[in-house]
Amino acid sequence: MASSILFAPCPPALTKLVEPYATKIGLHTLPLHIHQVIAAFVVYHFIFAVISPILSSTIFPTIYRNFDKRTKVNWNVHVVSFAQSTFICILAIWAACNDPERDAWSKDEAAMLKRTFGYSEVQGAVQAYAEGYFIWDLFMSAWHLDIFGLGFLAHAASAVMVFSLGFRPFVNYWASVFVLFEISSPFLNIHWFCDKTGMTGSLTQLINGFFLLTSFFCCRLVWGTWNAFLVFGDLKTLYPNPSALLPPAPTPVDSLLPDQDDHLKAAEVVVSPFAGKTLPLWLIMAYLGSNSILNLLNYYWFSRMIQTVTARFTKDKPVKKGKMEKKEKKEESVEVDANGKVWVEGTDVDIGTTAEVAKEKLKKRTVTRQA
Repeated sequence: MASSILFAPCPPALTKLVEPYATKIGLHTLPLHIHQVIAAFVVYHFIFAVISPILSSTIFPTIYRNFDKRTKVNWNVHVVSFAQSTFICILAIWAACNDPERDAWSKDEAAMLKRTFGYSEVQGAVQAYAEGYFIWDLFMSAWHLDIFGLGFLAHAASAVMVFSLGFRPFVNYWASVFVLFEISSPFLNIHWFCDKTGMTGSLTQLINGFFLLTSFFCCRLVWGTWNAFLVFGDLKTLYPNPSALLPPAPTPVDSLLPDQDDHLKAAEVVVSPFAGKTLPLWLIMAYLGSNSILNLLNYYWFSRMIQTVTARFTKDKPVKKGKMEKKEKKEESVEVDANGKVWVEGTDVDIGTTAEVAKEKLKKRTVTRQA
């Protein structure tokens, strides 16, 4: 029942409306999934504007209502992020295990053509729901630029661009693979919620931190790096001269629409818009460049997370008198490191913050509000 709703075809009228514009920008399969992109955007904004404030006020009445406007916005965004990452990971795992068409594309070397240029209705849906979230993320980052900053805006814009390329179609096969980067995001959000609800340094946060580090390492570093090399291998093989190997050009979406009110069957779309052409170098560079940057960021974030965890269990070494002045000059930067603030995808993760430090911060905030 749930799968029939999630993978329901787009209403023909909406497909016809979007098709001319999507064709102009080369996103040939977007008309088949535009309803899913719009639905994701609307649902996530509804969670942000309505569901999160109501639930948060009910579950954490004192804490949530005492937040300033900036923190409430950040809290509601984290609620959306938690909901989205949980949903999209479950969907991606299901799609990877229940899509026979995608499974056939991994059988032999000749299948690399479809891994690169092929179109699957199920993988297109996974990509569409992810795209809807990242468009919402881009909208929120621009709307609250003073809160999230330019870095978060750039991250959202890059994600929108990468997932949009899949609607050409391009590397549609890998949609479920790279969406699974989000497996660590629920734990990342739980960690942030622990800090805001006075649970810093608690057993709950410690256990969650273990799952955060483990999932981040396994999914983003090991799984992500390995699959990035596999994508690069396919593109490297196809780039020199794929024109003789490619299938016929895709049938226009308009010609596939039935005269009656029956829904469009996405499976009728013939892959690839690149028929008879060389694989564009700019497309390879745009995709692999973005993918490489995100992977390098993952390595940097993980190294910082390890440093802050280590800092919690490392005692200060005695400092010689001659070095005291130098230490005092660095006191402020050392305090920042000890507090362990690490920015991961725009989220400040205080993995190294102890419960005592958190309590002192909470006291200062309380005194400031009372004053």
